[in-house]
Amino acid sequence: MSSEKTHRFPLIDEYMARRMEVHLSAVDPGHVEVVESPRRLHREQSYGFIHALWWIRIEDGRSAASVPPGAGDAVKELLPQHIRSGEELFDEQLAERLKTPVDAALRKAGLKRVDRVLTDMFFGCNAELLRKHGYGECRRLTDESVPPAQGLSLPVHCFPDGNVHGVVVDGEVVSIAFAHHGGCMEDQVADLGVSTAPPHRRCRYAKTAVSAVVLEITRNGGQARYACRPDNAASIATARSVGFVPYGTSMILSAPARDTGEQEGPNRD
Repeated sequence: MSSEKTHRFPLIDEYMARRMEVHLSAVDPGHVEVVESPRRLHREQSYGFIHALWWIRIEDGRSAASVPPGAGDAVKELLPQHIRSGEELFDEQLAERLKTPVDAALRKAGLKRVDRVLTDMFFGCNAELLRKHGYGECRRLTDESVPPAQGLSLPVHCFPDGNVHGVVVDGEVVSIAFAHHGGCMEDQVADLGVSTAPPHRRCRYAKTAVSAVVLEITRNGGQARYACRPDNAASIATARSVGFVPYGTSMILSAPARDTGEQEGPNRD
């Protein structure tokens, strides 16, 4: 990733800063800013789990970790003082060590301990970078009137006014992309989720649906964010084909929420 031009996405920066409660614009490249935030004790809107620790590194070298109240000093001791690569956030042994102070803070708040470690790459796209695709019949979806194909679920929490686009084949939605209702800068940043029914994968439908969501948010100057696991070559290829460029990496220590009734966040499959 270091050989590519580093793009800046100020709206995505602000979106991440608000969700993590950290001043990303003031972070010095190469160092890690650790902040304590009460948000780390509550699930984010439209997610079914708590981001108990949320650590990101942006391509320009800025890095920040948002942790529960009381865990800051211990996390600072464990995190490297200087970050040279986003791959440092994929360190499984470090994740295990970080669980100790985070679990202690969760326990004090009456919550369950960390049960998953999520790592991802995230990408950014704007109107200048966008490459549109037109494989299949793509529609903007506002309700459940078009049923999903087997193995696919509709993002009902985004209806009726959300940014949702799906490719329809034989009267069924076979691939869908949408911007999550995260309650933060929804008119400026589309934080994408995408899913395709298994029999319809490798038909390039996801590229079409994703590009439609990006087109809608960028028409008025917005930007789009796309996240997936670092080992998900197919998802990375989809993002790249639409014009997304690498923008950062993240580690999340996930804990069960008191109420997990809502749909989880961006698809990591």
